[in-house]
Amino acid sequence: MSAVLSGQSRARGFALIIVLWFLVLIGAIGITLILNARSETEIAHNTRAAADAEALADAGIARAAFNQLDPVQVNQWPLDGSVHHVALSAGDVAIRITDETQKINPNLASAELLTGLFEASGVELNRARHLGAATADWVSPDGPPSDMGAKRDQYREAGKSYEPPNAPLETLDDLNLVLGMTPEILARVRPYLTIYTQSAEPSGKGAPLIVQQALALAAQLSGDSPDDNDTNTDAGTGAGPISPSPANAPPNGPATPAAASANPADKGDERLIAVEATGRSRDGGVYVRRAVLRLGGDNPQGYDILDWERGSLPAETAKLSG
Repeated sequence: MSAVLSGQSRARGFALIIVLWFLVLIGAIGITLILNARSETEIAHNTRAAADAEALADAGIARAAFNQLDPVQVNQWPLDGSVHHVALSAGDVAIRITDETQKINPNLASAELLTGLFEASGVELNRARHLGAATADWVSPDGPPSDMGAKRDQYREAGKSYEPPNAPLETLDDLNLVLGMTPEILARVRPYLTIYTQSAEPSGKGAPLIVQQALALAAQLSGDSPDDNDTNTDAGTGAGPISPSPANAPPNGPATPAAASANPADKGDERLIAVEATGRSRDGGVYVRRAVLRLGGDNPQGYDILDWERGSLPAETAKLSG
């Protein structure tokens, strides 16, 4: 009798163990489902927040365009890169507007102006001259390299599998391929470059300080005498006054079209703006949109989009949002 009872006890103990393991398994499955559901909910929340932020940034671009199209000029924001905050129902937008015509077009600029830009951005003079000449050679017609420049042979000697296209840049990213260029140097000068203007050099008046310094350094390199009637003093650099844009084509770049230099009002450059809009949704999403717009024209919405890309957050902001 005792043996039977002992056997029943062992059977009950074994069944209890099985039940306990089953409960642990059910609990683990439940926890996994809860965690997966929470993760999917968070992903959906982040996706929605990012979409809201992107929509806000895109709305900021349109808001900037409409501001600049306001017929009352005093209502227009200055093109100085200052931040303008706009509150919307889904969040807020920080908008910066700059004058695209106050940037340097590497498709048209002389080697001296490009050298001045690199030097003004902190590149050592000898390297700046190489980069300026190589950039001018990249877009200029095929032929021998300019002094300190680079053409097909120099790229082959450097072990490159490509050579200069001898054609205008289609995107500023192509400058990464110029012999001697580094991502760090391009990052320094990129805010002051454009491919959308039609002038060999921008006007010094109202231009960013780096561009003013580049113009002054270019005048020194080319030996031009500054015009006292249209100068800007390079504050604190000792580089001297800035000379106005010459009407002739740059010596190391492609020829400037005659129509582009005949009448500035015909170029459409004065209505080119660069806009950076940072949208922040109420759910914590952040998105940066950058665009280049040509205002006016025949477009029913009042502006044409020349460039439209996603921008990057500053390092500090990216750390906080990440």
